[in-house]
Amino acid sequence: MPARWALCLAAGTAVTLLAGCGGGGSGGSDCSTLDPGRNPNLPGCVVPPVTPVLPVTPVVPVPATLALSLKDGAGKATTSVGPGNSATVQAVVKDGSGAVLPGVLLTLNSSDKSAIFTPGAASALTDANGVATIVIAAGSQSGAFALTGSATVNGSVLTSSINYTVVFPTLTLGGVGVVPASLSAGGTAGLSVTVMNGPAVYAPVQSVVFSSPCATAGKAAISSPVNTVNGVASTSYIDKGCGAPDVITASTVFNATTLSQTGTLTVQTASAGQIGFVSALPQNIALKGTGGAGRQESSIVTFKVLDRNGNPVSGYVVNFALNTTVGGLSLNPAQSTTGADGSVSTTVASGTVNTPIRITASLQGTGLSTVSDQLVVSTGIPEQDSFTLSTSMFNTEGGDFAGCTAPTGATITARLGDHFHNPVPDGTAVSFSVEGGTIDASCLTGLVNTTLTDGTVITQKGVPGSCSVRFCPGNPRPADGRVTILAYALGEESFADANGNNLFESGETYVDLGEPFRNDRAIVGSNANLKDDAYSTGNAVRATGEMKIDSNGNGLWDPAGDGQYNGVLRAASSVNTTVANTVHIRQALVQVLSGSTARFTPLDAASIDLDKCVDGTLFENTVHTFQLAIRDNNDTVFVVNGKDVTKRVFDLPGNPLPAGTTISFASSNGSIVSGNSFVVPSIDSASSASWIYPVQMISDVTQNGTTCQTNSVRNGLLTVTVRTPNGILTTASYGVTD
Repeated sequence: MPARWALCLAAGTAVTLLAGCGGGGSGGSDCSTLDPGRNPNLPGCVVPPVTPVLPVTPVVPVPATLALSLKDGAGKATTSVGPGNSATVQAVVKDGSGAVLPGVLLTLNSSDKSAIFTPGAASALTDANGVATIVIAAGSQSGAFALTGSATVNGSVLTSSINYTVVFPTLTLGGVGVVPASLSAGGTAGLSVTVMNGPAVYAPVQSVVFSSPCATAGKAAISSPVNTVNGVASTSYIDKGCGAPDVITASTVFNATTLSQTGTLTVQTASAGQIGFVSALPQNIALKGTGGAGRQESSIVTFKVLDRNGNPVSGYVVNFALNTTVGGLSLNPAQSTTGADGSVSTTVASGTVNTPIRITASLQGTGLSTVSDQLVVSTGIPEQDSFTLSTSMFNTEGGDFAGCTAPTGATITARLGDHFHNPVPDGTAVSFSVEGGTIDASCLTGLVNTTLTDGTVITQKGVPGSCSVRFCPGNPRPADGRVTILAYALGEESFADANGNNLFESGETYVDLGEPFRNDRAIVGSNANLKDDAYSTGNAVRATGEMKIDSNGNGLWDPAGDGQYNGVLRAASSVNTTVANTVHIRQALVQVLSGSTARFTPLDAASIDLDKCVDGTLFENTVHTFQLAIRDNNDTVFVVNGKDVTKRVFDLPGNPLPAGTTISFASSNGSIVSGNSFVVPSIDSASSASWIYPVQMISDVTQNGTTCQTNSVRNGLLTVTVRTPNGILTTASYGVTD
């Protein structure tokens, strides 16, 4: 650019700036201040005031918050946890405005690394109220700890901490009990120790270890460790040549601290003589008054006395003592003398309470003694409320077939328990009676008899308290196709043990049983067990000719009980000497002898008229339901005017088809849109509703716009095929139009 052009441009720019400042008029100090060399004769210039810029205060967002609290099981605030006393950590997450934040992940950490959290990951999401909860339980150490929770909200990590303490009870061990304190060589002693929490027994389970120098050296055997039961740990000590005082140490670990206690067992050397336990036969005995069926109410307990060289000695007096007499336990004799083989025995008789027993045998004049192995008084006779009868198949194909095996026959199983709901002893007899066909006369619980092809019968161990017989359909067959089976056994009436002493006492509620009979009018199992319903009434009263059990032998059927509790668990105050200890307990069921030929009855129209397509009209293809009653060909109608059962204005005869029968539907016109096959279940129901089978169909015609497509088949058949387990086929067909 030429230099003169630049000068001209600069001059023009200066003029413009002055004009923009309000140039014109006489010279002024303002402009001269801006430009001291300016001609004072030029117009003046006023500088506009400058508006000050105020400072801007930045907006600081309020952060989200996380608050922790600790609550006990009652929802109250707490600061401590302990064994069996967990607490709940509650965390609340809110945004800066105080609104709760759901779905935020909370994570907890404790300075006690042994603390136990539930859930185990120690994390949880806040709920709709912004609250997350995690359960914390005491770990393996006590003390004060910090619990820290953390959560991330909008990229910011929130933390909150609370302090808590873990408090453990102060436990001690009682003295080690040793019975007997002086043990003959080779004998058995009982060891025990009690875990205490101050003056009280500490009930939670603790593992206790018993040890001794002789056990460590292999000169004694101690069953260890053992768990406490109600605070007491018990075990046995068997001498194997210790021959010296043996210090027994019992120890347990609690709160990372080992607690221990000692006791001394004096073990005699063989030279001083010895008494040892030999046997208890049987080891399990029945409750008092419940023996029989291979069960004894007593056990013979045998010990043996040997000299210092291990040879049997005779003429030594041995005293016997029970460790408990609960329920009336006893032994006889309390003292006996060894025979030539050094053996000596006593008989333990059971009481009325389930309990373990040990017998201590002491060699008179020597201070030597030993303890027997454990005997058990266990289950007794069956009671009414613990008697169950079941069948492998209610509706067998026994209407037209005869036999004992499925699908024609069935297996009937009786299950019996005693008052304590334990299985009854093996060998308890159950008898059976049946209205039609045949049934095995009886079975023995806990035993299974298998007959080989050569006729040999092998008896094997079965399910405790249970036994089974064969039901074999055949003649005679009741007209209604329903057969009542009665099972009965000698047992006792059920009672409510109000005071829990395992004995019936006057004033306690009990079931007063009359004499049983087989209700051949029963339609279903509840009728067979004397209950009335829509199918049968008067079931509690025996009809003439129905089989009965004459329990008292008076030649009559006595429907009412005798007004006294009949059972072996009677307290002395309630005993009536005119009343037997046992009665006939009973259960019954109904077997259905289903016919093999199916009978069909449409419950609506006898054919199916599906929707038809008409050109020019929008085709609405609706679902049509065709209901068909399919059952066997028995002519019995079980409910007259049973609209509430069939939902129809008429009643239908028949029984359900045999269990396992298949029913299938197929159509040559239209489409089946529901299930097209069914399997008949095992049922004894007499309700028509149990054998009504619905089939849903629609037309197979299609429409393009309002023009019906060609329908090559307008008339067809819905075919029903029934096949029983024995292979009998029955079919029926019904017209289908569209």
